[in-house]
Amino acid sequence: MMPENVLYTDGHEVTVTDTFFRVKRALYYLNGITKHGLLIIHPYRLGPFLSLVLGAMLITTGAMRLIPVRTIPNIVLLSDEISANAIALGLGIALFVVGLLVLIFMRDRYAIRIATAEGEKNVLVSPRREYITQVVDALNNAFQRVVSPKHEKIRWGNRKK
Repeated sequence: MMPENVLYTDGHEVTVTDTFFRVKRALYYLNGITKHGLLIIHPYRLGPFLSLVLGAMLITTGAMRLIPVRTIPNIVLLSDEISANAIALGLGIALFVVGLLVLIFMRDRYAIRIATAEGEKNVLVSPRREYITQVVDALNNAFQRVVSPKHEKIRWGNRKK
């Protein structure tokens, strides 16, 4: 049996040779992988967006004093009276700021998705596109060395350069 050629390793959890692909403790033989590719995982933005909208609505309600004084009594806190409009304004500002910060810091994640006889799965996920691209390129190189007629190289998601 010939020794395996290591085509890529990050020194820790990923190794690609001309016969297998190892991620952490999982080992995938190349002849068992039918498809592989890069997947872009977009974050779920509905929650932060709804927080922004609700915050803006509460800010508008509190700033325009749309809550009648007689409907909700003032709250006494440390000998100060706080109106429902002031509470709406403060809560609206808090929701708006939190929603905005979450939206600003949300980032796409990238994954290596493979298909085997057991099904499809994301075997490696990272926020660093360059890292995932290096591993996918190493897998492409490994599959070019061992030409498999049943293997298909694919791209999941919308890959942008």
